[in-house]
Amino acid sequence: MYRGCMENIELTGYQKGITTTVESLIANLPELLGALSKSDKDIVTLAIFSDQRYVQFWSDGYGNVIGEVISNLNIGDSIALTPEAEEEIVGIGFSEPVEYLNPNWTYEAHDQKQLIRLFHMMTLVITAVLKEELHNSVEIQTWEVDVPKDQSRDEFRAATRVYVEESDQAGE
Repeated sequence: MYRGCMENIELTGYQKGITTTVESLIANLPELLGALSKSDKDIVTLAIFSDQRYVQFWSDGYGNVIGEVISNLNIGDSIALTPEAEEEIVGIGFSEPVEYLNPNWTYEAHDQKQLIRLFHMMTLVITAVLKEELHNSVEIQTWEVDVPKDQSRDEFRAATRVYVEESDQAGE
């Protein structure tokens, strides 16, 4: 999935994912995180599980990588995580969701040690909190984004974030 030198990431395109297994995602996660941290581009990687819950990563072209885990904050009336699961996420080390700017559980890595920590945190979230089994399928989407010069990375992330609205849930 993430072949070649660490600086290269295969971009699938937004809403043009490839399907793989959770085992493959976790096995390739160190290489993905390393490539994201070395890229001089702003890149988003989204991993959507069969139940539509997800984890995602944002790189900012300056060596920083943000790992995110779905929260209940931006998905309308749906429930992605139980209160117990949310407690587990806090215990793993993710920052709590914040309305608008960071509505998902987040952790930002700025160096290699933090990237390793992010790998371990995501592995725990995927397997222990979201309870994804290694043979389960996951869709991976990876695309480049162009952050306008007059906008901060976090403002851009907030402005381009996809939110579930009530009409989406009703199939309208």
